[in-house]
Amino acid sequence: MLPDQMEAEKNRKIIVAQANTIDLLENNVHQLQAELQNAYKRIAELTVEKETVVIDRNYKGFENESGKSMGYDRTD
Repeated sequence: MLPDQMEAEKNRKIIVAQANTIDLLENNVHQLQAELQNAYKRIAELTVEKETVVIDRNYKGFENESGKSMGYDRTD
């Protein structure tokens, strides 16, 4: 083989390896986008469920997320 042919073969192998890497990365991006869309759908489902749950925040003993008592002591 001539030096130019060796260099061309070396470059061809590099290009083929890069093309394989690009294909792999494109496939990974596709899979991740599908997972992200499914996650968005699940978040929407959970948000709808959460919004339909009624919470009585006025009963005695209710505590918010920080643990602070939010109930009202009515001594009328």
